[in-house]
Amino acid sequence: SVRKSSRPCAGFRCGTWSVDYHFQSGVQTQLHPHPGTPYSGTCRQCYYPDDPQGRETVEMLKRGFERGHLFIVGTSVTTRQPNTVIWGSVHQKTSPNGGAANHGW
Repeated sequence: SVRKSSRPCAGFRCGTWSVDYHFQSGVQTQLHPHPGTPYSGTCRQCYYPDDPQGRETVEMLKRGFERGHLFIVGTSVTTRQPNTVIWGSVHQKTSPNGGAANHGW
């Protein structure tokens, strides 16, 4: 889901788009690395400034999500848990502040 907030991302004087991703656990299909094996779901929240570039980014993320490019089933780099929903190849901002070291603005 995508929603608008009045809270700004660090370094911006505009509102923020909050993009929420929710994945339920399930069983891998033929499109996944281990068909028939259960996988665990996850939730992620990302933030983008409500400016022209931020709005364009959110629209591109919607298309990337619909095409299956943003998330995959694999082993988490953070928790080492196998067979879980993890980030695909598109990096996203998971904090409205804190800079690059904290995956934020």
